[in-house]
Amino acid sequence: MAKPNGKQGGIRLRRMNWVMISITVALAVILAVAAFSTDRSFKNLEQATARYALARTDTANMQAGSDYLTDRARTFVVTGNVDSAEDFFREVEVTRRRDLAMESMESALSGTDTARYLGEALQASNRLAGSERYAMALAASGYEIDPASLPNALRTVTLTAEDEALSGEERLKKAMDLVFDETYQTYKQTIRDDIARCEKALLGETEAAQQQGSRQLGMALTLQTLLLALLVMVVIVIVLCNGRLVFQPIEALVQAINKDVTTEESGAHELRIVARAYNQALAENQQSQERLAYRATHDALTGLYNRGAFEQARQRTRGRAQAMLIIDVDRFKIFNDEYGHDMGDRVLQKVANAIQSNFREEDYVCRFGGDEFTVIMVHATSAMRALVEAKIERIRRTLRDTSDGLPVITLSIGVAFSDRPDPTDDILKDADTALYATKERGRDGYTFYGDGGKGQGSSPQNA
Repeated sequence: MAKPNGKQGGIRLRRMNWVMISITVALAVILAVAAFSTDRSFKNLEQATARYALARTDTANMQAGSDYLTDRARTFVVTGNVDSAEDFFREVEVTRRRDLAMESMESALSGTDTARYLGEALQASNRLAGSERYAMALAASGYEIDPASLPNALRTVTLTAEDEALSGEERLKKAMDLVFDETYQTYKQTIRDDIARCEKALLGETEAAQQQGSRQLGMALTLQTLLLALLVMVVIVIVLCNGRLVFQPIEALVQAINKDVTTEESGAHELRIVARAYNQALAENQQSQERLAYRATHDALTGLYNRGAFEQARQRTRGRAQAMLIIDVDRFKIFNDEYGHDMGDRVLQKVANAIQSNFREEDYVCRFGGDEFTVIMVHATSAMRALVEAKIERIRRTLRDTSDGLPVITLSIGVAFSDRPDPTDDILKDADTALYATKERGRDGYTFYGDGGKGQGSSPQNA
């Protein structure tokens, strides 16, 4: 979490205490005992607030560290990106946000329910990290990644005999299940629940410290009632200031925490820092959740839906009128071999942009894997064939334009409608059959399932 900006404004509690002491000493020596008691009460309150702010940071770091490990583990399992695995073990072994948060909590609040609940969250997070480590080892084996390129801690993970017997694809599926299934989500919820209990206990301990400070302040005020009216007026002013600068902001912060919403940065300087830290932690947590959701359903290179999202879209649109398109980049290996992988990435991005710009927002445009793309065009029947052909031709013309420095790109496309003649039970399979027919004719064209192997390819008129 980013460090709150130091320019928060507001009156500092320490400065306010010294002002009060100066006024009290100036009024009469007899007020020394009451002034000392008042000062001590406010210092206790300040310390309780400081402990609260520190502990809130610790709980936020515990959650952030756990969520970061989840993000890195899932990213590696889904993509096989070794950098994600290195980030995972760097967090576990070097950054250690979760462990440092626990050490800080034990130092400040050892033996309290707050520290105990955070410890339980750490234990659950460590158990989850073990499951994530094993899932990453399964994924590394499934992707056939060179062990020499993996972090040492991952190379030492030994797969079970049962998992050793699985195929690469089965290992990848099991690895994804380990980091996305219901058991995994239950562990994540356990961590959140433990942190929530930690925050609740922290709030209770802070309120108890505040109540104790209030009682001490009440005793001092009882003594001060015997003094002159001027002293009474000073005390009233002090109480009003406390309410405005401390208690009201704390109450507002507590309500914001209970409702999981942002709070106004008001009151004393220290409380404004606490409010700013809370607001930042809340915003960063929400952004983290959004990023996780996006990464789970989108391809990192093209920004299109990924294969997992495609399968979900198939389930949602099953039985509805639709057109299924499977699109392959012709001889894509040549781009990588002759021009390099950077050029290959640019080709894929250009193809993705061309496809996406020619379909509606409600359609599902996906990168199925490698150089293969799929489109689920919803609310489409074979009566819209001419429209689909027009979209395909626009895409083909766009990819033949070399003004951007890329070579001519051609596609092989297979199309199947939900109301196609002589269908099988799988529209994706029929679209793939049409794609195969296109490739059999020499690529650079498209075929509609049910055309008897006939299709549209490149020619002087449409090239």
